[in-house]
Amino acid sequence: MKIVLLGNPVVTTANPLRLSEELAMIDLISGGRLVPGWVRGAGSEQLSNNTNPALNRELFEEGIDVVIQAWTKPGPFRYEGKHFHYRHVNPWVLTLQEPHPPFWIPGLISPDTAHWCAKQRYPYIALATRVEPTLELWDLYAEAAAREGYQAGPENFGYMQPVMVADTQERAEELGKRLLFGGSFAHTAKPEWAFPSGYNSKVAQRRLAQAWFGGDLNKPLYGTGKERTEEEVEGVKRQIYDAYPAVLKDMGMIAGTPDNVLPKLRTLLEVLRPGIFSFWLEGPVPHKDRLRCLELIDRDIILAMREHGKRLGLIDPFHCAPGMKPLNGSAPEPVSDRAALAV
Repeated sequence: MKIVLLGNPVVTTANPLRLSEELAMIDLISGGRLVPGWVRGAGSEQLSNNTNPALNRELFEEGIDVVIQAWTKPGPFRYEGKHFHYRHVNPWVLTLQEPHPPFWIPGLISPDTAHWCAKQRYPYIALATRVEPTLELWDLYAEAAAREGYQAGPENFGYMQPVMVADTQERAEELGKRLLFGGSFAHTAKPEWAFPSGYNSKVAQRRLAQAWFGGDLNKPLYGTGKERTEEEVEGVKRQIYDAYPAVLKDMGMIAGTPDNVLPKLRTLLEVLRPGIFSFWLEGPVPHKDRLRCLELIDRDIILAMREHGKRLGLIDPFHCAPGMKPLNGSAPEPVSDRAALAV
């Protein structure tokens, strides 16, 4: 069993060398089971950690380079980058896995991150993004992979899906609403906090707006930016919750009994063809309901999904290293199946 720490914020920790030692200790204690994921951190996290959002991507890529060198380059040595400077790098703890644990990169359909992942041959994990924009990003990754000389496959892609399972359909849908909207991350946060200037490229920002908010870029997404009255806040909540049936229909949230949830999860596997699949269970849900959800997923869903994945030929990155499949010709083969979405 692996230990996947998907959200290591290499940018906002401001000390990737220390982070490398902490993660290496986990890999040692666990007997080489660590799978670190690297995140740029949310826009608001840049502000709260005194990090310049405009330098986020440079800090992200250079910070990961510090970690890789700390794990693979014999010390002591000096590291002099654009943003990180260490006079003496000589970690006292290294990972058990050699040359280092596999890296996974989660994201919100940024083409910049997808291109970088393809170049580095890292799996890209889409974080609960809508299906159609995710399919488009899969194609961007596959095209970038082809330029690097390899064929992308299921081992290059992962998907995290909001799921709520309960004993009745009504209870699951009510709890799913809390999971999806409870944090209010994307619905009531001000834009200067969620996506501060410089955090994303213009291409990524426009793509994100079109993917999440229907493409009307001339309409303010969060209002005027002024402090809202209680009536305005309630109005926003009503607008969000009124859209919940459409979210369920589009599988932005999959909620229900195991019998209702499993066919939709199988459809996602058929369409997106990810070698990595994760359940997103974040939100204000009572402890007993969350435990029951996990019990039902374990009892009725995980094994069935695994068997379905085998039938589809979905290979994970543990059994096929990303970037090892040779490109057959000059153009990449399809990495998804849009036709399965219409069935």
